[in-house]
Amino acid sequence: MEKEIEALLATDKATRADMAVALQKLRQEVAERKQVEEALRESRERFRELAELLPETIFETDMQGGLTFVNRSAFSQFGYEPEDIERGLNAFDMIAPSDRERAVQNAQKVLHGEEMGINEYTAKRGDGSTFSVLLHSAPIIRDGKPIGLRGFIIDITEKKQLETQLQQASRMEAIGTLAGGIAHDFNNLLMCIQGNVSLMLLNMGSDHPYHEKLRSIEQYVQQGSDLTRQLLGFARGGKYEVKPTDLNELVRRSSVMFGRTKREMRIHRKLQEAIWPVEVDRGQIEQVLLNLYVNAWQAMPGVGDLYLETENVLLQDKYVHMVGLKPGRYVRIAVTDTGIGMDESTQRRIFDPFFTTKEMGRGTGLGLTSAYGVIKNHDGIINVRSEEGRGTTFTMLLPASGNEIPAEQEISEDLMPGTETILLVDDEEMILKVSGELLEHLGYTVLTANGGDAATDVYRSEGDRIDLVILDMIMPGLGGGDTFDRLLETDPGVRVILSSGYSMNDQAHGILDRGCQGFIQKPFNAKELSQKLREILDSF
Repeated sequence: MEKEIEALLATDKATRADMAVALQKLRQEVAERKQVEEALRESRERFRELAELLPETIFETDMQGGLTFVNRSAFSQFGYEPEDIERGLNAFDMIAPSDRERAVQNAQKVLHGEEMGINEYTAKRGDGSTFSVLLHSAPIIRDGKPIGLRGFIIDITEKKQLETQLQQASRMEAIGTLAGGIAHDFNNLLMCIQGNVSLMLLNMGSDHPYHEKLRSIEQYVQQGSDLTRQLLGFARGGKYEVKPTDLNELVRRSSVMFGRTKREMRIHRKLQEAIWPVEVDRGQIEQVLLNLYVNAWQAMPGVGDLYLETENVLLQDKYVHMVGLKPGRYVRIAVTDTGIGMDESTQRRIFDPFFTTKEMGRGTGLGLTSAYGVIKNHDGIINVRSEEGRGTTFTMLLPASGNEIPAEQEISEDLMPGTETILLVDDEEMILKVSGELLEHLGYTVLTANGGDAATDVYRSEGDRIDLVILDMIMPGLGGGDTFDRLLETDPGVRVILSSGYSMNDQAHGILDRGCQGFIQKPFNAKELSQKLREILDSF
């Protein structure tokens, strides 16, 4: 009996020892499990803390796309409230309908282990507006099975805008090159028409039955010239005469003039005092402003408000590199209307040549294209911001100048004759003929040269009696720049006026910098020619 009790006690002792070991092991496992759970909790907290710090959207969903977690940035980026998540907001509700089916298909592929990389979608905010995003996701795995998705969303609106601007700039440069050539040839044709009309008017009294008809032809020539001015506006380097300018005065004068014809539009001006001067072609910038005023008026049926603002701004390196400008001082002009606004698709195309939202007969579609080209040719930028039903703002930045604004000079309305000898150089026989006759009618002695080689020959033999050269800038063979250099070698004191059907581009500025005295744009009439000649000849 005693042996049985001792055996039982021994067994109980062993059992208790085993139980103690098992209990200790259980305690250890519980402790380890707690450590794992604590580590997991800390990891989740760390994930959420990091997610909350990120400026882009971080999200988690269940298998059906229901959102189980989003960071704070998601609410500001998408315009939802935490209550929307509690009410069962689905991730696919945040994708625009046009991209939703593709997003669902890609999500299923990710859940089945397929690597999809980063995809671009059009996202939809709570208010219905859309924007471009990049989205990357990965499956959330538990017990070897996917239970949802986890990923991030990056707003690439700014990137898309920059891409659009770059594509737009490339298109504009190509079209600008073509437009410049067309404008040059068209202006030469207009020069021939204008020259002949001027000659007839010079020999005709105002009581002649054809006098008014010829004046009408002059007006049509001017309208044709205005069209080429628009073409040259977005041609590369298409500027005419650049001067230091007070933009406040330009905005004030142009808006007062426009307001007189559109009295149903209320105009509000907020012009910064002591605005910095800018180096611009005043006629082109004024045309840009008038184009914007017209667009604003047409966007505001009935009564509307037009807000005009100027401001001195200093652009730092970080911003200017994004928009392709140099750091420094700029003048900002903003033109804002309270009209019908534009959708995103229209905004992307608003500066495209011949694109217009107007009905047939209400515009060529060149106005905003020309505005874009003019501002770009002045080393500035123009952007548009608009919302349907909330109006539109066009913003322009033009580099400030350190030069003082010259005083305005009164221009005579009379013909100004002369008796000097003029060498006329052009590759177009008709322009030589009609311009030569104009000069002779004004009292000048005229020598002509068909092209640059002929001009240098004539000047070498007749230079002693030539008082001034009118030199076409664009000619086959020896161009205007090379011809001017040869004339300068022959006579360092040669006086030259450049004449062109193109515009004041970099080449022309280079010739002027090397000593050329002036520039006259084709087509010109007798009065413009006479005044330009006296301006140069009387300055010596």
